[in-house]
Amino acid sequence: MSQERQKDEVTLSQFLDAVADGSATPGGGSVSALAGSLGSALVEMVANLTLGKKGFEAHEAELKKIRDEACSHRKALAATIMQDIEAYLRVMNAYYLPKTSEEEREKRKEEIQKSLKKAADPPLFTAATSLKVMKLCQEAVEKGNPNTLSDAAVGALLADAALLGGIFNVLINLSALDDKHYVEKMKKDLKRLEQEGGKIKEQIMARVREKIN
Repeated sequence: MSQERQKDEVTLSQFLDAVADGSATPGGGSVSALAGSLGSALVEMVANLTLGKKGFEAHEAELKKIRDEACSHRKALAATIMQDIEAYLRVMNAYYLPKTSEEEREKRKEEIQKSLKKAADPPLFTAATSLKVMKLCQEAVEKGNPNTLSDAAVGALLADAALLGGIFNVLINLSALDDKHYVEKMKKDLKRLEQEGGKIKEQIMARVREKIN
């Protein structure tokens, strides 16, 4: 995706074309953030389709809180789509730095390492925020209108995809880093996110099947 295009709002069709056209960005990190944002939007939908309905008055305050939190996550993850693109472009620019002298090679290596660490931030945010979205999906399954169960389930699946997608995009950056202490710490954080997300996803899917049947 060109830098000019990145500065403007794009349609869904334009975004899909940009993903498909073979350029490095937008890639898996941006798509993961989009998936998380869509999952958040579905949680909002469930809440909005439940609020004001007869029989759900007892959950009104909780549903409003779920809706507002999901809205916040949706907007943050939508912003991360572009942040991921910009971070990866900085990595690419670092690799394009000259390397004709020892001094240039050292500077290039330093810039690559710094940009790779920075590039891990957007997908890490995507993963951590998508876990929060999954927790909201779990609440929506329990407190939302039964007619929206499938929507909450899709939201959870999208959030799970965003969580795992974020994790893999962090790992690909970690694989080229020399700072082993940083890498190990990040891997521990990622493992925790993945394990927690996996448990919540299983619980949501089991509960949705139980309630639908």
